[in-house]
Amino acid sequence: MKKSVLAALVAAAVAQRLQQRVQPVQRIAAAIPVVAQQMKVEDQVKYRRAAYQLMSLNFGSLNAMATDKKPFNKDEAARNADFVAMLSTVPKDFFGPGTDKDTKAKPEIWSHRADFDEKMDKMRGEAAKLPAVVKTGDTSAFKKQVADTAAACKACHDEYRLK
Repeated sequence: MKKSVLAALVAAAVAQRLQQRVQPVQRIAAAIPVVAQQMKVEDQVKYRRAAYQLMSLNFGSLNAMATDKKPFNKDEAARNADFVAMLSTVPKDFFGPGTDKDTKAKPEIWSHRADFDEKMDKMRGEAAKLPAVVKTGDTSAFKKQVADTAAACKACHDEYRLK
């Protein structure tokens, strides 16, 4: 009994600290479009890559749980889902003019910008659903949402990312 109470208290403290960390990051993310327009081209590419790397790290954990390669851990999944949802809002604004050098981004991004933006918005929308699905604890819904998010990512990679 004491262990479960202690575990609940620790989980609540961790959740509170995570929320304290995520909220400032969300406020910063909201300012990114304005900041990106004033940023050097090479810095836009660096920030875009960093966001994708962090998204990949966190989504990789979710995907491993969804494909039963590792056990489902609701707390870890919630943390990963929050980060993926937040990070998914970042890259689109860092595909500014001139950011097509030394990158895996295909030139078609800029010549088919409306389609690219639509695919990025779809990915953002699917990623945004992850935290709520994780919180339900419904592993079937979790697996479906991870698959839907992965499909949205793949749609963009298939057309707009060099192999």
